[in-house]
Amino acid sequence: MIKYFWIALVLLCMLLFFFLMHEVQSEEALAFDTYITELFSVSDDTFSFTFFKSITYLGKSKSIGFGSLLCVLYLWLIKKDYWTMAVFSIGIAGGDVLNGWIKNHVKRVRPENHLMETAGFSFPSGHAMVGLIFFSMVAYLIMKEIKGSSSKWAVGIGFVCLILLIGVSRIAMKVHFPTDIFAGFALGAAYSLTLFKLYKFLGPRVL
Repeated sequence: MIKYFWIALVLLCMLLFFFLMHEVQSEEALAFDTYITELFSVSDDTFSFTFFKSITYLGKSKSIGFGSLLCVLYLWLIKKDYWTMAVFSIGIAGGDVLNGWIKNHVKRVRPENHLMETAGFSFPSGHAMVGLIFFSMVAYLIMKEIKGSSSKWAVGIGFVCLILLIGVSRIAMKVHFPTDIFAGFALGAAYSLTLFKLYKFLGPRVL
């Protein structure tokens, strides 16, 4: 039963994603978006604004691209782990391409009066989706290298908090609707779970 639990999680995440996409395309999500946005509203002259603006840069494509390059070099030159390097590279690139394709398909315009410059369509959030994929993979790489369940839990919880903060920062900066963030998390989680399972399943067969 537990063996196939991940399949149920993937299906649940995909159902949530398609539900949110339907709501967005039918414009049924506007009241929910307004309510959540107001909860995380910040002014541009406060500590909260500075904090969330700093956090949001961690999920930018340049930051993830640079971080991915460092991880690939580490796996290639230091660990000599070419299978993990390949999965990491393809996983990040594939997630980014998928996110861009869906954005161009849905064509949701970003919120007005955003607090920082941004471009492109809004749904689903690339910071939420690709950020979740990237940081979950980084967390996995770190957890592989450390011993002790308490340390692994600390790393896992720390990265979960970071991923959530990046999502909240996009709402606080008013560059995304909350449904963009939830959809990005849902699709990113489904993508990551599937990627990890393929990594574990195919690894012994490839090596």
